[in-house]
Amino acid sequence: MRIAIIGTGTAGVSILRELVKNKNFSKMHIDAYDSTKNIGQGIPFQNDSEQLLINLPAEQMSLNLDNKREFFNWYEHQSTFKYKHPEYLPRFLFGHYMKSFIQKYNEQFENIHLIEQQVQEVFIEAGIGQTNVIYNVCTSEEIGKCKKYDVVFLTIGTMSYHDPYQLKGKKGYIHTPYPTYNTLDEVDETERIAVVGTGLASLDVIRYVVSHHPNLPITMTSRKGQLPSVRGEMPEVHFEHLTPVQLNQLKKEHFGNAPLEKVIKLFLKDCARYDLPIKQLIERRVGNPIDDLTYDLNHPIELGKLQSLLENAKENLNWIWNSLSRKDQKRFLSEYSWVLKDNSNPMPPETARLLVDYIQSGQIEIKSGLENIEYDDKQFHFEFKDQQETKQQFDVVINATGSKTQLADLDEDDQLIINMENRQVIQAHPLGGIQILAETNQVISPRYGTLDNMYAIGQLTNGINQSRNGVTMIVKQAVNVVKHLTKNN
Repeated sequence: MRIAIIGTGTAGVSILRELVKNKNFSKMHIDAYDSTKNIGQGIPFQNDSEQLLINLPAEQMSLNLDNKREFFNWYEHQSTFKYKHPEYLPRFLFGHYMKSFIQKYNEQFENIHLIEQQVQEVFIEAGIGQTNVIYNVCTSEEIGKCKKYDVVFLTIGTMSYHDPYQLKGKKGYIHTPYPTYNTLDEVDETERIAVVGTGLASLDVIRYVVSHHPNLPITMTSRKGQLPSVRGEMPEVHFEHLTPVQLNQLKKEHFGNAPLEKVIKLFLKDCARYDLPIKQLIERRVGNPIDDLTYDLNHPIELGKLQSLLENAKENLNWIWNSLSRKDQKRFLSEYSWVLKDNSNPMPPETARLLVDYIQSGQIEIKSGLENIEYDDKQFHFEFKDQQETKQQFDVVINATGSKTQLADLDEDDQLIINMENRQVIQAHPLGGIQILAETNQVISPRYGTLDNMYAIGQLTNGINQSRNGVTMIVKQAVNVVKHLTKNN
């Protein structure tokens, strides 16, 4: 069986680990594709500043569903990187942990080959009237050099960053903030800097830039001006009401879909089981960054329960999300997704305390109400809602708005995806990413239907796998995908 893994970040490495464990592994010929820079680590865990911390305690990060401490155990046994307080470790270390597996497999097994080139094309070869397909993977424009495969895993990671104010290519505009240690390479120490976005990516930027740029304050801004929540003491939780049994019953009673209102009621019943003051917690924000961060730091138990319940919902969101009608999915995105977004992927308490210090000392300022940014060939002019003063000017803008989700927004930075859509290998999902079969992660082609042996995992599937891009959730998908593949081949 000839297998191609396109992308070797969390999803690609997880797929490879599952294939190696499979009883039919010796019959597989596996090629794993990625750039030399990212192979084995992916972009989120690439080499970067040690100030960028994983937002999850190290003892809870793992590619092994049966051993939550595997990453931490790896850290303790290696000698290259050591830290006094290893509860929250630098993000690049998780990349080194992942890369250790792919390097070991490459050295140990003759049927695994790492191809340090980026894939430019994936197309399907099938004769007219034939249903059997062969997948072609190309790293150049020379079609004769494309390699043929029976199975393809699309594990390409996140799509490129948004450019909401069409500033890409302008002098002084830094389109992507990673790696942060290169962010200031072409920035003069006297220039004023603004960071657009107030999510986790912006926190990464701030931690680095404040320490390496003398012209302060650094301005962080977005429409809402709201920072991520702070991680509380997250206990283990489980649902007794929001379960597959309950949703299957609702689907029987409502023409194959579970009504959103009834799904929300089941979730609230589970919140009540843990004595959670849900209304108070989701409405706790007052719009003042110091007050909001301080509240979270002072309520770790209550907040931790909420975060655990929402994390449990995210881990099971595949069957919850795909039990809803399309109308209710859109309603969820417009009316409820902000609760999930505001309380998911929380920052470590250490980062929150540092931000409070930065704000109080005047090293950063956080502004809400951003409406527009204009460029006049010299400076960037920021326009804010209800602003009486003149526009604020900045010399450098660092984009931290996050990655795109819709295929319609892609540009040359996502050329592989654009090419695959053009060749009718993949198709857009109306709520983001590409169409896949929810139960198996098989790609649905507009030309060939459900593709037996092409699978997609990660942010590329965000329309189906809504909010399910955490490490554990990706590993679970990898386990299920490999089981499906080997069961049917």
